[in-house]
Amino acid sequence: MAAEQDPEERAAARPLLTDLYQVTMALGYWRAGRARDPAEFELFFRHCPFGGAFALAAGLRDCVRFLRTFRLRDADVQFLASVLPPDTDPAFFEHLRALDCSGVTVRALPEGSLAFPGVPLLQVSGPLLVVQLLETPLLCLVGYASLISTNAARLRLIAGPEKRLLEMGLRRAQGPDGGLTASTYSYLGGFDGSSNVLAGQLRGVPVAGTLAHSFVTAFSGTEVPPDPMLAPAAGQGPRVDLAACVEVWLERVCAYMGLGVQEPHPGERAAFVAYANSFLPPSPQLCEPLPPLAESRALAQLSLSQLGPTRRRLEQPELYQVALSEKLQALVERLKAPGPQ
Repeated sequence: MAAEQDPEERAAARPLLTDLYQVTMALGYWRAGRARDPAEFELFFRHCPFGGAFALAAGLRDCVRFLRTFRLRDADVQFLASVLPPDTDPAFFEHLRALDCSGVTVRALPEGSLAFPGVPLLQVSGPLLVVQLLETPLLCLVGYASLISTNAARLRLIAGPEKRLLEMGLRRAQGPDGGLTASTYSYLGGFDGSSNVLAGQLRGVPVAGTLAHSFVTAFSGTEVPPDPMLAPAAGQGPRVDLAACVEVWLERVCAYMGLGVQEPHPGERAAFVAYANSFLPPSPQLCEPLPPLAESRALAQLSLSQLGPTRRRLEQPELYQVALSEKLQALVERLKAPGPQ
């Protein structure tokens, strides 16, 4: 059985992730006898993004991975032969097959450090033909990563150090590579985690998630939970029927707000009961559902408060406060203890 490919190598950009003119210039250097001339390229920007005063240097890890694995395979060379002039000397393609980055030196700003206009993020030196071929992929790897990290850092400065920020843009990302890059480098820029599971597996980014609309719409309210009974957090006392407890809290909440008994959609309420039943004790991976569903979630939350302090949150406190209106938040704080009589 063949050995499994190293995840780092699998994630590396490939040598042909480049512009065609880099290859035609490489051919020009080779024909002019200048392929091995020493050269140095500098990667820098002229203006800070978003009208700001700084950027974050990012993408260095991806650049190093790319340089370590840089090697043109037979299939790569065969494709280049098909797009270059048919009279190209076969010796040029043999030269390409032998290329690697063993003669390349990189000096760089540390990953995640501040960067300013005109100051190189990377300085790449080596044989002229090789560093020419590296220009486009290195620009690609550094530019987008630095842009994402910079924007994440700006949002962190706006939110302050206490707020929890999560990146959840995978479903709207610019393809799989763009999604992985955004998840990875938003974390570098100061976010607390991402919904992207692959970023967790390959890059060690903490993963987090929310409650999906589809989960709520999957319930009709007629379902009978396998075990609706929950024990108190301390392990002492009678078990509590969570669904029945929600009914009691519904009446109490409506009375507090001066309303007649308001009946939420039964499927919505059943979904939050099922959610609460499935994820106890509370897990740091659970986050707030969407605000329109706050009322049903609050009923489940109030019911859990009867079971003890370790079961009072369906998710992180700061996210919990985002999900509830100010009035509903005050209601939860006022009614959650003691439990209904």
